[in-house]
Amino acid sequence: MQFIINFSLIFSKIKFIILKYINSLAAKGGIFLNILGIIVEYNPFHNGHLYHINESKKISKADKCIAIMSGNYMQRGMPALCDKHLRTEMALKHGVDMVIELPVHYASSSAEYFASASINILNSTGIVNSLCFGTEIGELENIYECANVLLSEPDIFKKSLKNFLTSGVSYPKARQEALSHTLNKNCDFLNNPNNILGLEYIKALIKTSSNIKPYAIKRHIADYHSTNIMDNISSATAIRKALNEKDYISVQKSTPNDVAELLIKLAKNNIIISNMDSLSHILHYILKSSNHSDLSSISGITEGLENRILSIAEKHFKISDILNHLKCKRYTLTKLQRCLLHIILNIKEIDIINPQYIRVLGFRKDSEFLLKELKNKSSLPVLTNLKNAHKNLNLAGLAMLNKEIYATDIYYLSQEKYISSPSVKNIEYTKPLVII
Repeated sequence: MQFIINFSLIFSKIKFIILKYINSLAAKGGIFLNILGIIVEYNPFHNGHLYHINESKKISKADKCIAIMSGNYMQRGMPALCDKHLRTEMALKHGVDMVIELPVHYASSSAEYFASASINILNSTGIVNSLCFGTEIGELENIYECANVLLSEPDIFKKSLKNFLTSGVSYPKARQEALSHTLNKNCDFLNNPNNILGLEYIKALIKTSSNIKPYAIKRHIADYHSTNIMDNISSATAIRKALNEKDYISVQKSTPNDVAELLIKLAKNNIIISNMDSLSHILHYILKSSNHSDLSSISGITEGLENRILSIAEKHFKISDILNHLKCKRYTLTKLQRCLLHIILNIKEIDIINPQYIRVLGFRKDSEFLLKELKNKSSLPVLTNLKNAHKNLNLAGLAMLNKEIYATDIYYLSQEKYISSPSVKNIEYTKPLVII
């Protein structure tokens, strides 16, 4: 009788037994693991993200991966294409071991706030050793040079920045030109959003004297803003566009099979949020019930911007139209989107403080020991069940969580299936941990 040995099956079983043993030892504190941190939005999850996870693990030699992920709103000031629980599930199925939420205060803010809060949370876990992020340049030397200038602010930089701002350019452009002048080298790489975020991550790591080791990965193929589908790796922008245009073949080409299947199903059932216009009615109600003083306290609104918002909103209803008329040389479209979103969510400048808790959105069963480690070593309260949150949070923490609960209710109000529903309240309490 001839026996055929299936070496692939044998190897898989041995690998499973070894991993199970390692996880068991780690859970008992008997082995040191290298825990990778990544900071993500996954709006939506696509093949480029899968590449990032795999490459990050490889270059950092990580055993496990924890993602700090934006909730229901994005850094560009937009609602997420699909909710944070679905995006958590996508992440856990494709290489992430645990997902921690970046609170809406920071997820919808400038790169500096977004990065600073993310690094703060990673530091606070007490278990993350490394950080890996994507950039357009794929190296850290230039980023470190710029970060050190921004943190030390030498006189030549401050004077140069003031001159460029006086000329009327936007702050990001003025900062980039001032850095080029100070370092006597071209800093045009800061035109790219991922390089800007990378700069802010490094600034935050230096500022907090973090022990987390950073790594940079060069973005693969697709440009962040590209609206074109590129082979099997495309930008999230291009995939959102394809979904809106019902180009499902492109969606299938650019995302893992299970993600494509879910996104197409959501799109066909109109459970996809494509832009800010679905929040227009809420914005107008708030503007009509607010005064100038109320609006000037909103995060991101400065230099009398509230006056222009009120004036333009009197003539236009859709948020996209308001943004088109607000847009000017001084303010980027992204900044204006964030300002309008902060009005809708009532996020004020005084609300932007350090994160007050670590909220776990989900984890893999085979990495459950990470939750135990997190609870043992975190310097912040760890939330897994909101019903018990009041027992663990101080007043500032409760205020931050209540804002998240409110923001989530607003998010679901923007979906067609919920608009006429009387049950859009405290939806956060109905969403369990995602466990894969």
